Amino acid sequence: MAKKRVKIQKYERSKQKKAWTLWYKERDEASHTVLQNMLWVLRESWKTSKSIALCMFLVVLGRTLENLCSSFTDKYVVELALGTSSRVTLTVITLLLIISSRLFRTLANEAGNYDSYVASFRFKKMLHRRLMKKQMTMDYEMAEDPTVSDNRQKAATANSWIISAANRNMEELMIALLGIVSYGSILSILSPVMLLIVAVPAITSYYINKHKMMWIWGMAENWQGYERELDYITGAGMSYKYGKDVRLFGMEKWFDSLFQRSKNNRLEWYEQQDAWERRWDILGLIVQGIGNFAAYAYVIYLVVSGNIGVGSFVLYFSSIAMLAGAFRDWCDKYSGFQWFSNNINYMRDYCDMKDKTNRGEGKPLPEGECEIEFRNVTYTYAGAEEPTLRNLSFTLNKGEKLALVGLNGAGKTTIIKLLCGLYDPTNGEILLNGVNVKEYNREEYFTMFSTVFQDISFLPVTVAENITMQNKADLDMERLTECLKKAGIYEKVQSLPQGLDSRMIRSVFEDAVEFSGGETQKLALARALYKGGAVLLLDEPTAALDPIAEQEMYLRYAEFSQNKSSVFISHRLASTRFCDRILLIENGGIAEEGTHSELMQLNGKYAELFNLQSSYYNKKEGENFDA
Repeated sequence: MAKKRVKIQKYERSKQKKAWTLWYKERDEASHTVLQNMLWVLRESWKTSKSIALCMFLVVLGRTLENLCSSFTDKYVVELALGTSSRVTLTVITLLLIISSRLFRTLANEAGNYDSYVASFRFKKMLHRRLMKKQMTMDYEMAEDPTVSDNRQKAATANSWIISAANRNMEELMIALLGIVSYGSILSILSPVMLLIVAVPAITSYYINKHKMMWIWGMAENWQGYERELDYITGAGMSYKYGKDVRLFGMEKWFDSLFQRSKNNRLEWYEQQDAWERRWDILGLIVQGIGNFAAYAYVIYLVVSGNIGVGSFVLYFSSIAMLAGAFRDWCDKYSGFQWFSNNINYMRDYCDMKDKTNRGEGKPLPEGECEIEFRNVTYTYAGAEEPTLRNLSFTLNKGEKLALVGLNGAGKTTIIKLLCGLYDPTNGEILLNGVNVKEYNREEYFTMFSTVFQDISFLPVTVAENITMQNKADLDMERLTECLKKAGIYEKVQSLPQGLDSRMIRSVFEDAVEFSGGETQKLALARALYKGGAVLLLDEPTAALDPIAEQEMYLRYAEFSQNKSSVFISHRLASTRFCDRILLIENGGIAEEGTHSELMQLNGKYAELFNLQSSYYNKKEGENFDA
């Protein structure tokens, strides 16, 4: 059965005009020009490794000289065969050209191989490290902004473009430029008009190719959604995270059907693009063919009429093809670098984003116990219509144990992130010992806080390194042991075959140890205690603990929070009785405030929630929980 003909979406004039307008707008608003980005690639290559720049130079030089030697070899081989001059001289010249051609090819190949593997690896890792460093050091609030996340995704995509094509594209662009100069010079000796005969069709072909790419660029909005769907479905299907759900809910066939649907939708646009490119590629070949045919015809006329010799005819004939190819390659690579330049801008713009917080010199941090005041703090997440916190005011007193309670989404974790400097207030201010926290260096301000968040992450290194964030030679073993005991995880770690040297994350190391959810929380607490910040922030530190382990941690809470101000978030209201003061957060503000006893006597929302939770523990067997 014959394959159905692909129907190409019409490239309407209004859409074409809009696409060109957007293209010129993006070009004019670009942070760096094409030339600036070309120089940036060269400069970064040189800074990363001198060998990268050397390899590029050797590849360009080797390919250019190899092509020239081959062209002149053909000329002298023909003259040698015809015996038009001294055979000895021609033989020596021919052999030297053949040897030189092989040497230049070997030089270019070896430099290219090194550039493709060793040098490219260095360049790739340099770019990876730069993106990673930016992600780790930029304002955390910016990192969570959806707009910044889009820019980060563009930068990551650009990174792959740079890795795979940057130096190679530069090499081919320079080879083409030297080819134009070399073969243009040879043909200009015959007649300067030859340059126009070859160049005009090549430049025309460039604009044909540009028109072809504008259709692809203008139609991108039709297939980008399918591309994102495929990436998400593929990532989810291969992720260990969804493994249990896929098996238990029988999601394999459903995932496969989603993948097939998105794949077919994306494939339809690939087929349209292929048909569109083929149409304009044929036109480009015809235009170039006409120009080359005219140049070939003129050279044939000259040799037939006796104006040039057979050897010169061979040289000029091959030079026409080489010059046409050089023009075509230069136009193609330059056009590609224009496209490529936008991707480089994505990466450079992301890495050059300015932080809002103070990263320069700040006021000296206070020593000893601290007091932190929220003064009319409002916070709205990027893209949100309503603020999460509204005009919130309270003070964490020196040495105070403060509890934050409330329903999910009330803003408790947001308060913690504001406290430790991950977020800055949208309105209002946060004061540390009476000084606005914006006046402190943000990295130094971070050192004041020991935190345990709900989402706990560990690295594929040893237990000791995960807790101390230091190399084994630098850690304080006595202090580490003490923190493990306070967190209630010391016996577990000691029972491991390699103890503190046991590696974590089994997906990376086969011999890695796996900890339960409760044990992971204890390790996170040990890490917070080891840091020894002046303020302790605990966001649901007992969520994965059993009741006995939870009770033990409550009993130790007073010990490891001694001489520290601390904030404790928990949905289990029984834990709040260990705190000096409790804030019930509701609708972005403080609904109730006081000690456990005071709030129970108030008989408000806190007492209602506490009694509701208590009822689940006090019901006798067989009683209806809904009663």
